Amino acid sequence: MPSSRRALLILSCLCLLVLASFALALTVGSFKVSVSEVWAALLGQEGGAGDVVLQLRLPRAIAGFACGGLLALAGALMQVLLRNPLADPYVLGISGGAGAGAMFAIILGLPALGIDGLAFAGALGAMLLVFGLAHGDGSWTQTRLLLTGVIVAAGCGALVALMLKPGDEVNRERHIGST
Repeated sequence: MPSSRRALLILSCLCLLVLASFALALTVGSFKVSVSEVWAALLGQEGGAGDVVLQLRLPRAIAGFACGGLLALAGALMQVLLRNPLADPYVLGISGGAGAGAMFAIILGLPALGIDGLAFAGALGAMLLVFGLAHGDGSWTQTRLLLTGVIVAAGCGALVALMLKPGDEVNRERHIGST
């Protein structure tokens, strides 16, 4: 099969899969909504399920698809810009920095917005640390960047482990052992 035909077939299948999953997101939930009720709500006809579809499920489905698409785009951009298929937020230490920042915010007892803010600051700090350490003598290579990211990720994981109370692990083991 030629590559353009194959690409068109794959793209068509993926579009059908997107439509099917979007329809599933609009119909499945604690309140049962049929496909015909979803269509009626989307076309503006009055109905009992219209509010559920238009005010709850549709915004959530759109937000979920947009978030997933943006995460996929960010991952693809990271791999293209670094010219390495292994480049992702976990390998580069960015997720570890976000986890350390979020753990610090949780320890401080901050609300959800504070946890999000410190997670973002931790991710940004870890990214700057990785790029700063990988820069070395004035230039960086992809290999040096990935290895530095793995080291920073391990360090952030150790920092999260240090922030956890030692008593929590003992209590968790007792709870697991009693079940």
